[in-house]
Amino acid sequence: MQGKKEIVPKDLHTKFKKLRLTKGWSQGQLAKKLDTDVPRISKYETGAVCPTVEMIIKLADIFEVSLDYLLRNESNVSISKITNRELLKKVNDINELSDDDQKTLISVLDAFIKRHRLEGIGQRDV
Repeated sequence: MQGKKEIVPKDLHTKFKKLRLTKGWSQGQLAKKLDTDVPRISKYETGAVCPTVEMIIKLADIFEVSLDYLLRNESNVSISKITNRELLKKVNDINELSDDDQKTLISVLDAFIKRHRLEGIGQRDV
């Protein structure tokens, strides 16, 4: 039997600090948004204390990242950059589609993105 897999990754505290700094917030500003105090934020960021599940959910909402990004060891940079909450929900809904429907949607998205890029190139030439 292999060792137990950690539920909370060891780098969670560094992700919190990185996300806070990316937003340009002080520990005090983040503490206020979370309705907590600065010493608790400091303990989260040093890894001295692990936040509760409820707090991790709040942090994901405030930082506009997925729980998947926070709780997996590998960084899912693409999904973490989606800041449009409605779009993020749609991405999650796509996982429930059949493989054929997902392939069709990917083709449509590819065509849309290519058109957008071509239009951007055409506008630069003007």
